[in-house]
Amino acid sequence: MNRERALRTLGLEKGAQPADINRAYRELIRHAHPDVGGTTAVAARITEAYHWLRRAGNKPPEPSKSSPQKSAMPAKSKTDDSLVLHLPAGDVFARLVDAGHELGEVSYIDPTTGIVQVTFTADNGVVCQLAATVQANPVSGTRQRETQVEFTLDPLASGQAPPIGQVVAQLVRLINSRSI
Repeated sequence: MNRERALRTLGLEKGAQPADINRAYRELIRHAHPDVGGTTAVAARITEAYHWLRRAGNKPPEPSKSSPQKSAMPAKSKTDDSLVLHLPAGDVFARLVDAGHELGEVSYIDPTTGIVQVTFTADNGVVCQLAATVQANPVSGTRQRETQVEFTLDPLASGQAPPIGQVVAQLVRLINSRSI
């Protein structure tokens, strides 16, 4: 997510102040929360935008502390159900959430535990849920860190989920299309 998208999600203009952000979030979540008849996906998107703007403060986002070569490095599949990026875990998490919005509906976000869940309809018409867990790991012998993402895929309706490798590959393409 970026500032422009977060502001648009909350229905705000570029010059929005913290009080405007709080007010917009409270108003929107009152109607979108699942406890009052809204959907989890919409509430998650509103909450994600709110938290992104609160973390970013009132200044434009700063570039990542990693070197430019590393931040542009594409995601690489490690196995069918995991991938590795040489980026800080927070950057990977943000890119994963953005790619998840393109794949389907982000239905759960927990930055503290590094979990993102995306609900989407596969090409065969089966509604599925892809869960991703982001974990930062030090690269042995260096001060460098790599971030690993582990995936699980489950059908939410009768039918068979597509091969997890196919879904992860699609997600990698989405992440890579945003990282250049």
